[in-house]
Amino acid sequence: MSSKLRFSFIWVPHSLGGHTAAPYEGMRTTIRWQRYLDEHLQCARDVQWENITFGSESSLGSAVCRLATDEPLPDEWLKEGQLIEMLSGFRVLAVGRVAQEVP
Repeated sequence: MSSKLRFSFIWVPHSLGGHTAAPYEGMRTTIRWQRYLDEHLQCARDVQWENITFGSESSLGSAVCRLATDEPLPDEWLKEGQLIEMLSGFRVLAVGRVAQEVP
């Protein structure tokens, strides 16, 4: 069973290199932990977005993502407050922080 991760984020506007549309259910991105860049360069991890709450005026939101692999992540990576980035290729779509665990 794949892992889920709850996070809060700010969506990068298209004018600054982000996506042309708002985040949407089922969107697939790559997740990168800011603190663990070397590990990301060795193994990129894809996620699918679920349960999105997003304010288009503020560009702030929260969501749950499901990791596309069953490979477990280190516990440290899942701790509340870890800084993350959501990517599409070289583009940073969102910058965020791991929130409380998904029940």
